[in-house]
Amino acid sequence: MPGRSGFNSVLILAAIACGTDAGAADLITGKAPRDAVYRCSISGFIALPSSDICLKIGGHARLITAALDKHWLGTNSYFVRNIAVDGYRGASSGIIPTVNFGFQNQTLQMTAQGRINFDTRKATDHGVIRGFVEGQFRDNESRSGGAFSLRHAFVQFGNWTVGKTWSTFLNRDARIRRASPYKFVGDNSESIRLNQIRYTRRFAAGISLAVAVEDQDYNAPSAAVVGIGPFAPLAKPGVTSTSVVNGRNDLPNLVGALKWEDEGIGSAQISGVVRQNSFAEVQTIGGATAPSAYDSALGYGAQFSLALKAPTGKGDKVTFMAMYLGGASSYQQDLYGTGTEVVWGRCGATNCILDTVTKASISSSFTHYWTPTVSTTIAAGYAQTNYGALGTATTGQFGAPGILRVNSFEALFNIEWEPVQHTLFLLDLHYGHIDYNGFDLNVVDVGIQDSQGAWAAVLQITRRF
Repeated sequence: MPGRSGFNSVLILAAIACGTDAGAADLITGKAPRDAVYRCSISGFIALPSSDICLKIGGHARLITAALDKHWLGTNSYFVRNIAVDGYRGASSGIIPTVNFGFQNQTLQMTAQGRINFDTRKATDHGVIRGFVEGQFRDNESRSGGAFSLRHAFVQFGNWTVGKTWSTFLNRDARIRRASPYKFVGDNSESIRLNQIRYTRRFAAGISLAVAVEDQDYNAPSAAVVGIGPFAPLAKPGVTSTSVVNGRNDLPNLVGALKWEDEGIGSAQISGVVRQNSFAEVQTIGGATAPSAYDSALGYGAQFSLALKAPTGKGDKVTFMAMYLGGASSYQQDLYGTGTEVVWGRCGATNCILDTVTKASISSSFTHYWTPTVSTTIAAGYAQTNYGALGTATTGQFGAPGILRVNSFEALFNIEWEPVQHTLFLLDLHYGHIDYNGFDLNVVDVGIQDSQGAWAAVLQITRRF
């Protein structure tokens, strides 16, 4: 049968990729591979031909259909930070945000998503060694298909995990169930996958401790914004522009997580991160750029999260997540300012950095199963991004000194139906709101445009395998 032939081909290719000796001659001669002499005892895994490696293939096919308010900008992903304020979107390229005008020009969008992963296990004298690779294709407008991205690629042996996977800072148990395009305010559990080296030690009573070193440089690198007025960088004669770039960071991020788990109750986790922020001021003179100053600051963050079974029914769950970050915005990049870590100002005798950018957030959800196949979730999240540098921002029509604080709020309600195992229909309704607290996005051209909300709805259909 064509289906079985295609499946065998996948297994042969996977065997080669995993470094087995199976199938080299078979690919040349066209003969069927030898029967496996090893049998996997792990549920869902099969033995690769002529190997003692166990393999499991998984993934999903998904269609996402979104109906968007014209103020909710975006294509493949939707962030509250992208909501257009009465038609103007403020980006944190400077302490006074850069303003772009625009409404959503495609209020009905469709996105296809395909994901596949390979999970291998092998028993050795040193314990079971695991290798895991996952990739994803995603596309919403190309006739020929979208780009491929690597989501996970890691090895686990004993207490060690090395490679790219979810940050140790996260608690995936406390994630809020929602449609794929959304990055929910206050919940970073779907966002951050990093190259890392992690050591996990398990103790009695369901307690475990994980410590890791994680790569600083990834798709949302740290950044700084430049102050204005009396705190603006001091320009040398002939300077036409000043910018701030990442400096030389010699240290990876240090992350720790203490977790408690009980099968009958749920889990709780406390996480912390410390990172080095290093920046260089670059000034342009006569068309040439050169660094004029360097400075660094310590970034840090903490998170507390819960994922508890609710007494209202089988499968019901309550989640809670609270987070505070100072100069470690990369661990909550979905909020306003993305990875902006510090505010850069006039260099004094000791430093150039006026302040670290702080982000505080809280989110919670409740999921209830009405039947074994039908469930609903309600959730809400609130966050504040604070640039904390008095006198570097102007607020109101008169340009009075102030502090840029941006509040984000999001709420959702969804219903999920699983008529057949591994086939899910999710209808997700969102409301998002962004508030600049009276901050003038553009004193000259716009005037006060500081608060805006937007609605969105998503129908997501997923077939897992």
